[in-house]
Amino acid sequence: MKKILLIFLTSFLFQLSYASDNSGITISAVGDIMMGTAFPSWSYLPSDQGQSLFKQAAPYIQASDIRFGNFEGTFFEGTEQQDGKATGANRYLFKTPTYYTDRLVDAGFNVMSVANNHSRDFGLSGLATTKAALIMAGIQYASKEGDVAYFTVRNLKIALLAVDYKSGPRNINYPQSIYKEIQKLKTKNHIVIVSVHAGAEGNQATHTPMLQEIFLGEKRGNSVEFARTAVDFGADALLIHGPHVPRGMEIYRDRIILYSLGNFATGKGINIGGVAGLAPLAQLKLNSKGEFQKGRIVSFVQNRERGTVLDSGGRAFEVIKNLSLQDFPASSPVFGINGEFSY
Repeated sequence: MKKILLIFLTSFLFQLSYASDNSGITISAVGDIMMGTAFPSWSYLPSDQGQSLFKQAAPYIQASDIRFGNFEGTFFEGTEQQDGKATGANRYLFKTPTYYTDRLVDAGFNVMSVANNHSRDFGLSGLATTKAALIMAGIQYASKEGDVAYFTVRNLKIALLAVDYKSGPRNINYPQSIYKEIQKLKTKNHIVIVSVHAGAEGNQATHTPMLQEIFLGEKRGNSVEFARTAVDFGADALLIHGPHVPRGMEIYRDRIILYSLGNFATGKGINIGGVAGLAPLAQLKLNSKGEFQKGRIVSFVQNRERGTVLDSGGRAFEVIKNLSLQDFPASSPVFGINGEFSY
C-alpha cells in the first residue's frame, strides 16, 4: 500500500513540473490500441464494453497537449470485404464497434494513427468508417493516404504524420518521398512528429537491430536508419510501434526516438504474456524548436478484466531503460528514478 501511495505522490509531483513550463509542448504517447474485436465473434469484445480499459491511464494521457495512440484495427460493423485482408496463415481481423470511440474520448486521446497492417482488415469500407468514427468523436488522425493531424499549442504549429511498412504511399521501405514530406512540413510548422508502424514482432523482438527487419516474409523496415534520417530532414519526435513489445529509445541530434511503445490495450485472442503484456505510456516535453527536454515512462500492465492498470513494479520503464543502455549506449537518455529520463 505504501508503495502505491508513493507512486501516486511522485506521479503528481512530476505532472506538476511537467505541465508548469508554458513554453514548448507536451506529448503523451502509447503504442498499439486494439480494444476488442467483434470478429470472429462478439465474445471477443470486453465484458464491460471497454469501460475499464483506460480508467487508470486517463489522468496520464490527459496531462499533455498532444495525446497519441496507434489504433490497430477498424471501427466497423459490416461483414468481410472482398478487398479486406486475404485468407491464410496468421490472419487476424480487428473489427471494433464504432461506439468504442467513446472510450478513446473518455481517456483523453486527441490523435490516432491509422497507418498500420490492420487498418484495411475490412478493406476501404472499413478504413472509411474508421476515419468517419474518429471525426465524429473529435479525434484527429494521420494515415497512409496523406492525412496529417495539425495542432496549434501556445502559438506553436505542430504536424503529425503516420507511416508504416505496407505497400503504397508513406512506406518506410521506400522513404525518400516521406523525407521530402517531412522537410516540407517543417517549413510550415514549428514541430513535426512522426508515427511509425514498423519492426518485427513478439517477445523475442525487444532489441532494435540496425538493419532491415523481416517478419512473416515481409520487409518491416530499418527503424534506426529511417528514424535518424527523418530527424535529419526535420522530424522532431519519432513514435514507433509495431513490435508489440517495448524497445529502447535514443536521443539523436537533440530529438527523441522511441523505438517501440509496445501495446497499450490488447483484445482477447492476442498474447499478452511476458513482456508483451507491458504497456508503457511516454510523457515527453519538447521545447519550441522541437528539441527533447525531459520525459517519463509511466509503467502499466494489461489485464483482461481490469484494463490497462498501473504497475507498481515499474517493469515497462526498467525494460526500456535496460534496452536503451544496451542498444544505444552512446545516445541513450540519462535515466533517473520513477520512470524519469532526460538529456
